[in-house]
Amino acid sequence: MSYSQRLLERERATGRPVRVGVVGAGQMGSGLVAQINRVPGLFMSAVADIDVTRAERALAGAGCAQVTSTDDLTAAAAAIEAGGSVAVNSGLALTRLPVDVIVEVSGVPDVAAEVAYASLLAGKDTLLMTVEADVTVGLLLAAMANAGGAIYSVCRGDEPVECLKLIEYAQDIGLEVVVVGKGKNNPMRPTDTPDDVTEEALAKGMNPKMLCSFTDGTKTQVEMCALSNATGYPLDVPGMHGVPCSIDELATMLVPAADGGIVTHDGPVVEYVTGNVAPGVFVIAKSTNDVVTHELDYLHLGSGPYYSLYRPYHLASIEANLSIGEAVVDRRPSFQPTTWTSEVIAVAKSDLKAGLRIEGIGGHHVYGFAVPAEDARSQGALPVGLAAGCVLTRDIAAGETLGYADVVLDESRPIVAMRRLQDAMLANGALGGGRVG
Repeated sequence: MSYSQRLLERERATGRPVRVGVVGAGQMGSGLVAQINRVPGLFMSAVADIDVTRAERALAGAGCAQVTSTDDLTAAAAAIEAGGSVAVNSGLALTRLPVDVIVEVSGVPDVAAEVAYASLLAGKDTLLMTVEADVTVGLLLAAMANAGGAIYSVCRGDEPVECLKLIEYAQDIGLEVVVVGKGKNNPMRPTDTPDDVTEEALAKGMNPKMLCSFTDGTKTQVEMCALSNATGYPLDVPGMHGVPCSIDELATMLVPAADGGIVTHDGPVVEYVTGNVAPGVFVIAKSTNDVVTHELDYLHLGSGPYYSLYRPYHLASIEANLSIGEAVVDRRPSFQPTTWTSEVIAVAKSDLKAGLRIEGIGGHHVYGFAVPAEDARSQGALPVGLAAGCVLTRDIAAGETLGYADVVLDESRPIVAMRRLQDAMLANGALGGGRVG
């Protein structure tokens, strides 16, 4: 039975739909708000954005007829209880309103981490589309949720989650996963700044910093790091190979070196490729039974024993609501870290001078690069999700990794406090789940 049917059954049983709150009303958030309100059994009860007029527009675009814009949480709660929708200017406000699920779509790691933490403390199911927060403090958030009654998850529709669904499918039909990953549909130019992509961003209706986070490679490194931490699968090499590869070449290139491919690890790894694989995701799986191999060859899946299971798309906000169904109906997350296998560290895009206040992801100063978590820990490397607002204490050369010792961190930032706690709990074994850095 589909989630839509089961959500409708829940609505009939409880007398109301699932009330959803969304934090962030930019391009992705507005699309999500519109999509949620089209799903039977879900209702868009609240949208928060620092620019409350964007929240109002997102609700109007979703067809919400009764919209109240207010800073008075008592009035906002009453409007929601009466079946209306509210627009507010604070994501934290949603944690004190009568919504069942909060979906964070701000794209800002600091905001996402703080809202997720507060939401889980309030006992609300909490879903992230800001994967940058997950690769910074996601193991702590998952532990909080799993110790209580709430759900913490990264949303369906993003490549890491759809990769995990392909892994589950491959395993369910008895195949051995060798490589899992995504196609990258932007060039890889690590030294790009927002200035370099402004014209392209404006033509696409995007924020230049967001586009820069794609072209400088940070977004891909973050996504595959999240996948690594959810599965425990390591990177084959730091930063991954990122080779040009067509769909037809996946099952011959992304296989062990002993069989003519590029993979050096013994066991499954995460990877990305450039070429016509984007915007899809893939699993390279091996058949270990001659009879099954013969059947798969006969069924034109390829020429074994290695096969590519390929999904040619990911639909971002359009399918993110599937995670609401999984959380509310099945009481399970679509995707969350179970290990701390990989880390995305901050690397200088150019020569940086002492005293500089660092811009965050997609800015002028640093890009993200994925490495084994144990290497990042031993080097004292700075996670890219903490970089925004740090002040350099020494000159950093282009291409050099930033370390904790090289910056002054604002310890009042909730994401910094959360990361300190996560690191301490990892160090003393209080956060389990396989590999840790």
